[in-house]
Amino acid sequence: MTDHGMAVVIGGYGAVGRVVATTLARDSAYEVVVAGRDLARAEALARSGPGRLTPRRLDLDDPRGLDGLLADAAVVVMCVERRNEAVARACLDRGVPVVDISASADVLAGIERLDATAKRTGTAAVLSVGLAPGLTNVLARRCTERLPSATSVDVTILLGTAGDHGPDSVRWTVAGLTAPPDRARRPGRARVDLPGFGVRTAYPFPFSDQYTLTRTLGVPVTTRLCFDSRAVTAALFGLRAAGAFRLADRLGGARLLTGASSRLRLGGDRFVMHASATDGSGRQVWSAVTGRREGHATGVVAAEIAIRLMGRRYPPGVHHIDQIVDAGEFLRTIQRHDLTVHEQPVAVADRADDGPDPGHVQRM
Repeated sequence: MTDHGMAVVIGGYGAVGRVVATTLARDSAYEVVVAGRDLARAEALARSGPGRLTPRRLDLDDPRGLDGLLADAAVVVMCVERRNEAVARACLDRGVPVVDISASADVLAGIERLDATAKRTGTAAVLSVGLAPGLTNVLARRCTERLPSATSVDVTILLGTAGDHGPDSVRWTVAGLTAPPDRARRPGRARVDLPGFGVRTAYPFPFSDQYTLTRTLGVPVTTRLCFDSRAVTAALFGLRAAGAFRLADRLGGARLLTGASSRLRLGGDRFVMHASATDGSGRQVWSAVTGRREGHATGVVAAEIAIRLMGRRYPPGVHHIDQIVDAGEFLRTIQRHDLTVHEQPVAVADRADDGPDPGHVQRM
């Protein structure tokens, strides 16, 4: 990688991409290319955004357009779920680092298969970059570092029903609600004390974190979801338990479900990312991040990783975020983006015989 060039943000005018693009333009010395099929939207962002934002039309079905962008690229940030493995392969073949914010396990697995290519060209790709996966991975790593004897990890996500969700995020959430239950894992719901919201019931949800973190941390990981509105949480997971979402999906109603979810505005825009680690003696530690606007938070996490890649901080290969960042340092850094980190004092974590502390997870 050279010391000059452009930061290319594919899908750079979307809900997350525009945050990545404007953060990179403000916080790095690189020219930032806002790339996507809709040139008018890219141009509008370039006119209103800070720093050096350059609009470029890019159709991912046309390899020649991508080749032209990669010629001068210092990093590529992929903010859409479309031809992700092909884009990552093109970047790594040319020695261009890549960040992919995808949350789908199959997309991540496809890019993981490019590890040998990345090492051959001396280039890094970073996955699980955003909220979940992303900050949840970092929080889980932080917990296992604080409790090396951990035998299990629980990850809980609380989402705001009126947040700045992009269409990909909404489609992905609906897909999780319509997915068949994981008969092999059979995790139960849990009561979790979440900073700013109190004790909430969270339900098992197929975030990709539970698969990648189980592998990278070496302990079983369970991921759960709830929403800021108790009524929405109870209704959605009650319908899921009754099989209503799977039936609607079989009848072709997934698109209607996605549209309805996009218009749902019963709560606010606050979120919580929470992780806890428990060991065989019952000791538990927890860490959490709270903030507003999930799309904004996803974008700044991706931008921070892109800046580090341009600074050559990570070794060649395909990595998930928890495998390469210093968890404590990264959590300190993101607080400058209006995110708040919460952890119980070490003294509380060391008391195995006391009652539950704030942040405690009680599995049900």
